Amino acid sequence: MISKIYELQKNQPLKVKQIKTWLVENENYVNFLISEANCRKWVEWLQEKSIHIYPCVCSKREQDCIFIETYYQLDRVIQLHQKEEYFNILVQEYRQIDTDNVALSKWFNKYKKLASELAFDTEISIMLEIEPYKTSKIKLNENEFKNIIEFQKIFNELEYNQIIK
Repeated sequence: MISKIYELQKNQPLKVKQIKTWLVENENYVNFLISEANCRKWVEWLQEKSIHIYPCVCSKREQDCIFIETYYQLDRVIQLHQKEEYFNILVQEYRQIDTDNVALSKWFNKYKKLASELAFDTEISIMLEIEPYKTSKIKLNENEFKNIIEFQKIFNELEYNQIIK
């Protein structure tokens, strides 16, 4: 199963289509692994896909859990990518008002919660071992997430420059 993760890593940066194909191909296997896993957090996620799963803190990472976590992280990426057009609309809204401080302040406050919950990075890191610390990296195609990235950049600049009070 780890070989399936290495297959992903060979084709980096990953495109959304590749991720979707990989998720479909491995869905039944992941469901099986979840039903057999010692870690019960994955059962909760399987029942309610919208819940947030915290990173594993097990002292010894099981291969099955690494595979499930990779699937989970890629599934989250696809869920977010489905909102790419929505983020395009938000970026366009910003560009129309970026010189009007009053409108900008309203826009900022309206989307502050969304921005604070949006922890997106084009590199996914999966912990393989705690001691010594070792991770596996999966890189995403940035071009397919350009509006999400731009939205984050706008918010970071506004907060950093303290343009909005």
